[in-house]
Amino acid sequence: MTGNDKKIAILFVIAISFIFLRIYNIQNPFSTNGVDEGIHLIQAKMVSSGYNLYSDLGGDQAPLAILSFAALGGDVMAARYLSFSLFLIAAFSSFLISARIKNRNTGVLTVLILALDFTLLRESRLASLDLFSASLLSISALFFILYIDDRKVANIALASFFLSISCLSKMIAAPFAIIVTLLFFYLSVKERRYVHIISYAIFFAIPFLLLLFMFTPQELIEGILLRQANRGFDISSKLSFLLFIGPGFIYLISVKKWDIKNRKIAFLIIWLTSLLIFIMIQGRTLHHHFVYIVFPAAILSSIALSELPENSLKGRTLLTSFIVINAALSASLILTAPHDLAYEVADEVEAIVPGDYMVISGNPLVNVLTGREPPPNLTNLAYYHCPQTEPSDVIYWIEKGNVGAVVFYWHLADMDEVREYLNESGNYVMYKIVEGKGQILFDGIMPGFSEDRYVIYVKKELLKPGP
Repeated sequence: MTGNDKKIAILFVIAISFIFLRIYNIQNPFSTNGVDEGIHLIQAKMVSSGYNLYSDLGGDQAPLAILSFAALGGDVMAARYLSFSLFLIAAFSSFLISARIKNRNTGVLTVLILALDFTLLRESRLASLDLFSASLLSISALFFILYIDDRKVANIALASFFLSISCLSKMIAAPFAIIVTLLFFYLSVKERRYVHIISYAIFFAIPFLLLLFMFTPQELIEGILLRQANRGFDISSKLSFLLFIGPGFIYLISVKKWDIKNRKIAFLIIWLTSLLIFIMIQGRTLHHHFVYIVFPAAILSSIALSELPENSLKGRTLLTSFIVINAALSASLILTAPHDLAYEVADEVEAIVPGDYMVISGNPLVNVLTGREPPPNLTNLAYYHCPQTEPSDVIYWIEKGNVGAVVFYWHLADMDEVREYLNESGNYVMYKIVEGKGQILFDGIMPGFSEDRYVIYVKKELLKPGP
């Protein structure tokens, strides 16, 4: 074994170690993107019980990932392990792409970068729509690369199919899908590959057609597109790019002059730039959106590193510093992740509220863990949601009389009108406050653990009378 072989073997061991370290204590992720995970899981759980994602629950995301979580009953741990499994498959796909373009050593570098990337670390411990979609996009990219080499119809059909289900998991993938589809059609017409065009179109359409057995075209258009178009514009949210590129500084090496006559390299650049531009110009740019560009950025960066001279000081310094900084960051975040207070709150609620009562919670993860459903139109109490949830929407369901508990947290905690109504109604009592160290949140670009505070109100008639 040569010195270079030993180095690659060590890097491979580091990569595998940090890939599997992320499943340690996965029940307590250090950052959950606010309440997004809980929203998607309670919607999945209720879909599995027969609710329509759009007409009943007011869903505002593409349906495929949520339907997949619904097939698992909306179970928290099952959905998180599904995300981790998709990450594994996407990492292997990225390895194959790098190995195909360059060599296996480059593939190992790609996997190492993916294993240590902070954005991926965060998302692969969650039931993440973004990672679900981005992973499928990586699988699609592998078949596109294979097709560029061999022009086999089977490869372009599979590339089209995975591209389609990526878009149907979350629509951030759509800009890349549109560009690559137009380019494929243009080149195929030019080269008279009409059978390839037909195969591409059929396999892209199949997932859409299957969804029409579950949803009407109007429901899909409103849920996937229209409800996403009314979230406003926040220029300060663009600073989240710094949270991506800060620990991911190794990606800067991919900013170089590439041979775009090489169709595989051109494909990677289109994959990266089309999504990066869209993420930055959309109304609100959040840190987890950058999981879409991690895979092409890692592949291009590993290729750029492998093209440096073997003893390049620049390459060794960049790679070593990336490994040291991100290994320390990953280990510290995973090993010190605080206990998720949602479990404690769920235990309190489940012990008091019977299963036939509804629970309104600012963190829907409490609903998932207790098995107590919220009112159908209150599955999403996030700050940015269309249509926006108003205090009157919450009070309406409380007045109907079948709400056993109200758990103030996140956006719901800011609804003073709801709290005042409960205090004045005489039907509810403030039962308990659960406080403690929460998840990592980002104020601008500065990370820090939040101080979580859950305030539980319970219907008086459900409380056992004292001695």
